[in-house]
Amino acid sequence: MMNSTNKPLGTTTADKDHTKVEEVVIVCACNRDITLDELREAYPERKKEILEKFLPDLNATFSNYEITSCLKKAHFLAQVGHESSEFLFTAEILKKGVDEKDVYDGYKGRGLVQLTWKKNYTAYGAAVKTDFLDANKVKLEEVKWATDSAGWYWRHAGSAHDIDLNPFGDQNDIVYISAAINGGFNGYEGKSTSRLKLLKNAVAALHVKACPQLDALFTAFPEAEKFDYGSYPLEKSNAYYVHDMSFAWGYWHDPKSTMEGVKKDSTQAKIGYSRYLELLEIHPSKSKLGRFGITRINMKKHAEKRVSELR
Repeated sequence: MMNSTNKPLGTTTADKDHTKVEEVVIVCACNRDITLDELREAYPERKKEILEKFLPDLNATFSNYEITSCLKKAHFLAQVGHESSEFLFTAEILKKGVDEKDVYDGYKGRGLVQLTWKKNYTAYGAAVKTDFLDANKVKLEEVKWATDSAGWYWRHAGSAHDIDLNPFGDQNDIVYISAAINGGFNGYEGKSTSRLKLLKNAVAALHVKACPQLDALFTAFPEAEKFDYGSYPLEKSNAYYVHDMSFAWGYWHDPKSTMEGVKKDSTQAKIGYSRYLELLEIHPSKSKLGRFGITRINMKKHAEKRVSELR
Protein backbone atom coordinates (compact mmCIF):
# COMPACT_ATOMS: atom_id res chain seq x y z
CA MET A 1 0.00 0.00 0.00
CA MET A 2 1.32 3.45 -0.89
CA ASN A 3 2.05 5.95 1.82
CA SER A 4 -0.02 9.11 1.45
CA THR A 5 1.27 10.90 4.52
CA ASN A 6 4.53 12.35 5.74
CA LYS A 7 4.74 9.90 8.63
CA PRO A 8 8.04 8.09 9.11
CA LEU A 9 8.64 4.93 7.16
CA GLY A 10 11.42 2.38 7.21
CA THR A 11 13.50 0.71 9.87
CA THR A 12 13.93 1.26 13.59
CA THR A 13 16.98 0.72 15.73
CA ALA A 14 17.19 0.12 19.48
CA ASP A 15 20.04 0.66 21.94
CA LYS A 16 21.39 -2.02 24.28
CA ASP A 17 18.66 -1.71 26.90
CA HIS A 18 15.97 -1.65 24.17
CA THR A 19 14.49 1.59 25.51
CA LYS A 20 15.55 4.00 22.77
CA VAL A 21 14.09 3.79 19.28
CA GLU A 22 15.26 5.90 16.35
CA GLU A 23 12.74 6.60 13.62
CA VAL A 24 14.06 6.75 10.06
CA VAL A 25 12.12 9.00 7.73
CA ILE A 26 12.18 8.13 4.05
CA VAL A 27 11.81 11.21 1.87
CA CYS A 28 11.08 11.03 -1.86
CA ALA A 29 13.05 13.11 -4.37
CA CYS A 30 10.37 15.71 -5.09
CA ASN A 31 11.59 19.33 -5.22
CA ARG A 32 15.15 18.62 -4.13
CA ASP A 33 18.51 17.58 -5.56
CA ILE A 34 19.14 13.87 -5.77
CA THR A 35 22.19 12.52 -4.00
CA LEU A 36 25.17 10.59 -5.29
CA ASP A 37 24.05 7.51 -3.36
CA GLU A 38 20.63 7.69 -5.00
CA LEU A 39 22.18 8.03 -8.45
CA ARG A 40 24.46 5.07 -7.78
CA GLU A 41 21.45 2.96 -6.80
CA ALA A 42 19.66 4.01 -9.97
CA TYR A 43 22.71 3.21 -12.13
CA PRO A 44 24.44 0.31 -10.36
CA GLU A 45 26.65 -0.63 -13.30
CA ARG A 46 28.42 2.72 -13.48
CA LYS A 47 31.49 3.76 -11.49
CA LYS A 48 31.12 6.36 -8.78
CA GLU A 49 33.63 8.68 -10.48
CA ILE A 50 31.53 8.94 -13.64
CA LEU A 51 28.28 9.56 -11.77
CA GLU A 52 29.98 12.14 -9.56
CA LYS A 53 31.03 14.04 -12.67
CA PHE A 54 27.47 14.29 -13.98
CA LEU A 55 25.55 14.83 -10.74
CA PRO A 56 25.76 18.67 -10.47
CA ASP A 57 24.63 19.18 -14.07
CA LEU A 58 21.96 16.53 -13.69
CA ASN A 59 20.44 18.37 -10.73
CA ALA A 60 20.74 21.67 -12.61
CA THR A 61 18.90 20.08 -15.55
CA PHE A 62 16.10 18.89 -13.27
CA SER A 63 15.71 22.45 -12.00
CA ASN A 64 16.08 24.24 -15.36
CA TYR A 65 13.51 22.04 -17.13
CA GLU A 66 11.06 21.72 -14.22
CA ILE A 67 11.61 17.99 -13.80
CA THR A 68 10.70 18.43 -10.16
CA SER A 69 8.62 15.46 -9.00
CA CYS A 70 10.29 12.23 -7.97
CA LEU A 71 8.26 10.33 -10.59
CA LYS A 72 9.35 12.65 -13.42
CA LYS A 73 12.96 12.26 -12.30
CA ALA A 74 12.67 8.47 -12.22
CA HIS A 75 11.34 8.37 -15.78
CA PHE A 76 13.99 10.83 -16.98
CA LEU A 77 16.74 8.70 -15.44
CA ALA A 78 15.29 5.56 -17.05
CA GLN A 79 15.37 7.09 -20.53
CA VAL A 80 18.72 8.87 -20.46
CA GLY A 81 20.25 5.94 -18.59
CA HIS A 82 19.34 3.63 -21.42
CA GLU A 83 20.36 6.03 -24.19
CA SER A 84 23.76 6.72 -22.61
CA SER A 85 24.32 3.33 -20.98
CA GLU A 86 24.15 4.91 -17.52
CA PHE A 87 26.19 8.02 -18.48
CA LEU A 88 28.98 5.98 -20.06
CA PHE A 89 28.56 7.42 -23.56
CA THR A 90 27.84 10.97 -24.67
CA ALA A 91 28.38 10.19 -28.35
CA GLU A 92 27.09 7.46 -30.62
CA ILE A 93 29.59 4.74 -31.53
CA LEU A 94 29.17 4.17 -35.25
CA LYS A 95 29.69 0.82 -36.90
CA LYS A 96 33.18 0.09 -38.14
CA GLY A 97 33.77 1.71 -41.51
CA VAL A 98 30.89 4.20 -41.16
CA ASP A 99 31.77 7.90 -41.11
CA GLU A 100 29.66 10.55 -39.44
CA LYS A 101 29.31 12.45 -42.70
CA ASP A 102 27.39 9.48 -44.08
CA VAL A 103 24.71 9.31 -41.35
CA TYR A 104 22.02 11.70 -40.04
CA ASP A 105 23.15 14.36 -42.57
CA GLY A 106 26.49 14.56 -40.78
CA TYR A 107 25.25 14.86 -37.19
CA LYS A 108 25.40 11.58 -35.27
CA GLY A 109 23.91 10.99 -31.84
CA ARG A 110 25.37 13.12 -29.05
CA GLY A 111 24.36 14.00 -25.51
CA LEU A 112 22.62 11.78 -22.98
CA VAL A 113 19.64 11.27 -25.31
CA GLN A 114 21.78 10.92 -28.44
CA LEU A 115 20.53 14.00 -30.30
CA THR A 116 20.79 13.43 -34.08
CA TRP A 117 20.35 15.39 -37.34
CA LYS A 118 21.49 18.93 -38.09
CA LYS A 119 17.98 20.36 -37.57
CA ASN A 120 17.98 19.06 -33.97
CA TYR A 121 21.45 20.42 -33.23
CA THR A 122 20.25 23.74 -34.68
CA ALA A 123 17.03 23.80 -32.66
CA TYR A 124 18.78 23.02 -29.39
CA GLY A 125 21.53 25.53 -30.13
CA ALA A 126 18.95 28.24 -30.74
CA ALA A 127 17.23 27.39 -27.46
CA VAL A 128 20.41 27.77 -25.39
CA LYS A 129 22.05 30.42 -27.64
CA THR A 130 25.08 28.25 -28.37
CA ASP A 131 26.49 27.07 -31.70
CA PHE A 132 26.63 23.28 -32.08
CA LEU A 133 27.09 23.17 -35.84
CA ASP A 134 30.05 21.98 -37.90
CA ALA A 135 33.22 21.82 -35.77
CA ASN A 136 31.23 22.84 -32.69
CA LYS A 137 29.08 19.71 -32.80
CA VAL A 138 31.49 17.90 -30.44
CA LYS A 139 30.59 20.36 -27.66
CA LEU A 140 27.45 18.27 -27.16
CA GLU A 141 29.68 15.53 -25.78
CA GLU A 142 30.73 17.72 -22.84
CA VAL A 143 29.08 16.91 -19.52
CA LYS A 144 27.23 20.24 -19.28
CA TRP A 145 25.72 20.19 -22.77
CA ALA A 146 25.22 16.43 -22.89
CA THR A 147 23.09 16.67 -19.75
CA ASP A 148 21.30 19.91 -20.54
CA SER A 149 20.39 18.77 -24.06
CA ALA A 150 18.66 15.75 -22.53
CA GLY A 151 16.52 18.09 -20.43
CA TRP A 152 15.70 20.20 -23.48
CA TYR A 153 14.70 17.13 -25.47
CA TRP A 154 12.59 15.88 -22.56
CA ARG A 155 10.53 19.06 -22.86
CA HIS A 156 10.58 19.13 -26.71
CA ALA A 157 10.54 15.49 -27.80
CA GLY A 158 9.53 13.96 -31.12
CA SER A 159 10.49 14.82 -34.67
CA ALA A 160 8.43 18.03 -34.54
CA HIS A 161 9.71 18.95 -31.06
CA ASP A 162 6.14 19.38 -29.89
CA ILE A 163 5.94 16.82 -27.08
CA ASP A 164 6.53 17.84 -23.47
CA LEU A 165 7.24 14.64 -21.55
CA ASN A 166 6.81 16.13 -18.07
CA PRO A 167 3.06 15.37 -17.88
CA PHE A 168 3.61 11.81 -19.09
CA GLY A 169 6.27 11.28 -16.44
CA ASP A 170 3.76 12.15 -13.73
CA GLN A 171 1.25 9.79 -15.37
CA ASN A 172 3.83 6.99 -15.08
CA ASP A 173 3.49 6.39 -18.84
CA ILE A 174 6.72 4.66 -19.82
CA VAL A 175 5.16 3.25 -23.00
CA TYR A 176 4.40 6.71 -24.39
CA ILE A 177 7.67 8.24 -23.17
CA SER A 178 9.76 5.44 -24.69
CA ALA A 179 8.02 5.76 -28.06
CA ALA A 180 8.31 9.55 -28.03
CA ILE A 181 12.06 9.40 -27.42
CA ASN A 182 12.97 6.32 -29.45
CA GLY A 183 10.26 6.33 -32.09
CA GLY A 184 9.64 2.67 -31.29
CA PHE A 185 10.61 0.35 -28.47
CA ASN A 186 14.33 -0.31 -28.87
CA GLY A 187 15.83 -1.14 -25.48
CA TYR A 188 12.44 -1.20 -23.77
CA GLU A 189 12.90 -4.35 -21.70
CA GLY A 190 15.17 -7.31 -21.03
CA LYS A 191 18.71 -6.06 -20.50
CA SER A 192 20.10 -4.51 -17.31
CA THR A 193 20.15 -1.07 -18.95
CA SER A 194 16.71 -1.39 -20.53
CA ARG A 195 14.28 1.47 -20.01
CA LEU A 196 11.97 -0.71 -17.91
CA LYS A 197 14.73 -2.08 -15.66
CA LEU A 198 16.23 1.37 -15.12
CA LEU A 199 12.81 2.77 -14.23
CA LYS A 200 12.46 0.10 -11.57
CA ASN A 201 15.91 1.03 -10.23
CA ALA A 202 15.11 4.75 -10.20
CA VAL A 203 11.73 4.33 -8.50
CA ALA A 204 13.48 2.49 -5.67
CA ALA A 205 16.47 4.85 -5.52
CA LEU A 206 14.35 8.01 -5.36
CA HIS A 207 11.86 6.51 -2.86
CA VAL A 208 8.97 7.21 -5.25
CA LYS A 209 6.59 4.89 -3.44
CA ALA A 210 6.98 7.05 -0.32
CA CYS A 211 5.85 10.17 -2.20
CA PRO A 212 2.83 11.79 -0.47
CA GLN A 213 1.49 12.90 -3.86
CA LEU A 214 1.15 9.46 -5.43
CA ASP A 215 -2.32 8.63 -4.20
CA ALA A 216 -3.69 11.87 -5.63
CA LEU A 217 -1.77 11.33 -8.85
CA PHE A 218 -3.06 7.85 -9.50
CA THR A 219 -6.56 8.94 -8.54
CA ALA A 220 -6.34 11.59 -11.25
CA PHE A 221 -4.98 9.05 -13.75
CA PRO A 222 -6.63 5.73 -12.86
CA GLU A 223 -5.51 4.23 -16.18
CA ALA A 224 -1.86 4.50 -15.13
CA GLU A 225 -0.06 1.35 -14.05
CA LYS A 226 1.11 1.50 -10.44
CA PHE A 227 4.63 0.13 -10.87
CA ASP A 228 3.67 -3.24 -12.31
CA TYR A 229 6.90 -3.61 -14.24
CA GLY A 230 5.85 -6.76 -16.04
CA SER A 231 3.05 -5.12 -17.97
CA TYR A 232 2.41 -1.41 -18.63
CA PRO A 233 -0.18 -2.36 -21.28
CA LEU A 234 -0.62 -0.29 -24.42
CA GLU A 235 -4.33 0.15 -23.67
CA LYS A 236 -3.54 2.16 -20.50
CA SER A 237 -0.99 4.39 -22.23
CA ASN A 238 -1.47 7.62 -24.13
CA ALA A 239 0.32 5.78 -26.95
CA TYR A 240 -2.99 3.97 -27.51
CA TYR A 241 -4.27 7.19 -29.11
CA VAL A 242 -1.30 7.73 -31.44
CA HIS A 243 -1.20 6.02 -34.84
CA ASP A 244 2.51 5.34 -35.15
CA MET A 245 3.04 4.42 -31.51
CA SER A 246 0.30 1.79 -31.71
CA PHE A 247 1.75 0.42 -34.94
CA ALA A 248 5.21 0.34 -33.32
CA TRP A 249 3.84 -1.62 -30.35
CA GLY A 250 2.53 -4.21 -32.79
CA TYR A 251 5.64 -4.21 -34.98
CA TRP A 252 8.13 -4.58 -32.14
CA HIS A 253 6.15 -7.38 -30.47
CA ASP A 254 5.49 -9.20 -33.76
CA PRO A 255 7.25 -12.59 -33.74
CA LYS A 256 7.98 -12.14 -37.46
CA SER A 257 9.57 -8.72 -36.99
CA THR A 258 13.33 -8.25 -36.70
CA MET A 259 12.89 -5.33 -34.29
CA GLU A 260 14.54 -5.85 -30.91
CA GLY A 261 13.82 -4.44 -27.48
CA VAL A 262 10.72 -6.28 -26.29
CA LYS A 263 9.72 -9.89 -25.78
CA LYS A 264 7.96 -11.21 -28.87
CA ASP A 265 4.28 -11.67 -28.13
CA SER A 266 1.57 -12.43 -30.69
CA THR A 267 -1.20 -11.12 -28.46
CA GLN A 268 0.50 -7.77 -27.92
CA ALA A 269 1.40 -7.54 -31.60
CA LYS A 270 -2.23 -8.01 -32.56
CA ILE A 271 -3.35 -5.40 -30.01
CA GLY A 272 -0.96 -2.84 -31.49
CA TYR A 273 -1.80 -3.53 -35.12
CA SER A 274 -5.54 -3.64 -34.46
CA ARG A 275 -5.46 -0.34 -32.61
CA TYR A 276 -3.49 1.25 -35.46
CA LEU A 277 -6.19 0.19 -37.92
CA GLU A 278 -8.92 1.49 -35.58
CA LEU A 279 -7.20 4.86 -35.40
CA LEU A 280 -6.96 5.03 -39.19
CA GLU A 281 -10.72 4.52 -39.34
CA ILE A 282 -11.42 7.12 -36.66
CA HIS A 283 -9.15 9.78 -38.16
CA PRO A 284 -6.86 8.87 -41.07
CA SER A 285 -3.22 9.79 -40.62
CA LYS A 286 -2.24 13.02 -42.37
CA SER A 287 1.39 12.01 -42.59
CA LYS A 288 2.65 10.94 -45.99
CA LEU A 289 6.01 9.75 -44.74
CA GLY A 290 6.47 6.10 -43.86
CA ARG A 291 7.90 4.85 -40.59
CA PHE A 292 10.21 2.04 -39.52
CA GLY A 293 11.37 1.47 -43.10
CA ILE A 294 7.79 0.90 -44.32
CA THR A 295 5.87 3.23 -46.62
CA ARG A 296 2.68 4.72 -45.21
CA ILE A 297 0.38 2.70 -47.47
CA ASN A 298 2.30 -0.50 -46.73
CA MET A 299 1.98 0.11 -42.99
CA LYS A 300 -1.78 -0.29 -43.34
CA LYS A 301 -1.42 -3.35 -45.56
CA HIS A 302 1.10 -4.90 -43.19
CA ALA A 303 -1.12 -4.34 -40.14
CA GLU A 304 -4.15 -5.83 -41.90
CA LYS A 305 -2.19 -8.88 -43.01
CA ARG A 306 -0.67 -9.55 -39.62
CA VAL A 307 -3.98 -9.08 -37.75
CA SER A 308 -5.48 -11.82 -39.92
CA GLU A 309 -2.48 -14.09 -39.35
CA LEU A 310 -1.81 -13.61 -35.65
CA ARG A 311 -3.59 -15.79 -33.11
